[in-house]
Amino acid sequence: MKKNGIIFGVLVLMGIGLWAQNGHAPINKRTFPNNLAPAEAQVARVYQKVISSVVTIYTTSSSYTEKGPVQNNGLGSGVLISGDCHILTAAHVVDGSTKIEVKTTDGKLRKATILFSEKSADIALLKLDVPDRNLTHATLGDSDIMAVGQNVYAIGSPYGMENSFSSGIVSAFRNFNTLYDGTVNIEFIQTDAAINQGNSGGPLFNSNGEVVGIASSILTVSGGFQGIGMAVTSNTVKGLLAFEDRPWIGIEGVFLKSGELAKLFNLNLSGGLLVQKVGSSSPADKAGLKGGYIPANIGGKPFLFGGDIILKIGPQDTCHVGCLEGIRKTLVNKEKIDVRYLREGKEYMVTLDVSEVRKNFLKGG
Repeated sequence: MKKNGIIFGVLVLMGIGLWAQNGHAPINKRTFPNNLAPAEAQVARVYQKVISSVVTIYTTSSSYTEKGPVQNNGLGSGVLISGDCHILTAAHVVDGSTKIEVKTTDGKLRKATILFSEKSADIALLKLDVPDRNLTHATLGDSDIMAVGQNVYAIGSPYGMENSFSSGIVSAFRNFNTLYDGTVNIEFIQTDAAINQGNSGGPLFNSNGEVVGIASSILTVSGGFQGIGMAVTSNTVKGLLAFEDRPWIGIEGVFLKSGELAKLFNLNLSGGLLVQKVGSSSPADKAGLKGGYIPANIGGKPFLFGGDIILKIGPQDTCHVGCLEGIRKTLVNKEKIDVRYLREGKEYMVTLDVSEVRKNFLKGG
C-alpha cells in the first residue's frame, strides 16, 4: 500500500502540473481577512503585492539516445523585472531549451527568448516575444543591505503547484570565491524558506516585496527540501547583467591565493585568476585566452585546470578578490584592456577589444 500511495502521489502532482500548464486551474477570489495578527497581515500583504510578477516557465528540449531523438519537458519559475517584460530565472531551467513558454498569473502562456545565460552563477534573463505593458513587474532590491536572521519569502511552482508561497529567514551569505568575468563576485543567500523542484529560478523577496535573490539550488540527501536552499543575490544579478560601468570580457574564473598557487603550480605570487571557461565569441575568446580542460576536485570544490592564469587586468594586479572587484572602477569607458597572464609557465600580454560589448541587459540595450 505504501508503494501504491507513493505512485498515486506522484501521479497527482504530475496531473496538477499539466492541468496548470493548460490554464484550467480555477481561480478562487478571496477576501482579505481583517482578523489577522499584525505579523500575519504583513506577510500576506507581501504575497498580494508581488504575486502578479511571478511566472511559471515551461521548457522543451531535445536529447539523443540510442533509439533516436527524445523530447524533454522542463519546469521552473521566474519573475518579471521590467516593463519591457524581462524575466529573471535560473540558467539551468532554460539552458538547452528549444522552446520556452511563460505562464503569467492571468493564465496566459506566452513565448519567450533567452537574452543572457551564465551557468556559473545560475542566472538567465528572458524576454517575452510579445511584450505586454499591462503585466506587473517586481523591483530588484539591494542584497547588500540584508542581515542574517531577517525574513525572506520564496514564490514558485514546486512540482507544478503554481504560486506556492513559503517563508523563512536568511541563514547565511555564501561566497565561494568564484568571479564571473574576473570582476563580479558571485554571492548566494542561504535560506530555510522551502525550495523544491519547480521553484528553481523563482524570486526570493524581502519584507518590502523587493527581489533580493533568485532560487538556484538545494542541498539535499533525500532529494527533497531539507532546510538548505541557495539563491543568487540580487546585487550579483545586477553586476552580471549591467555592462554600463564595466566591460564584458567573457571569462569565468576562480581566484587562487598565494598558498594555493604555490602548492598547485609552484608559483610565488600573491594571487591569480585561474580561467575556467571562456565565452564563445567574447573579447577574451577573440584575444586567444584559454579556459581549463582538466577536471579536478580540491576540498570538495570542482576545478578545471589547464587554463590561463591571469595576473593583471588593466592596471590592477589580481592580488585578492577585493582588488578584482575594484577593477571595474578603473575600466570605465575603456575600449581596450591589457591582460597579463601565464600559460605553461610563460608570461604573455594581450589586448582585449571591448568596444562592441558595452550594454545593459536589464534595459535591453
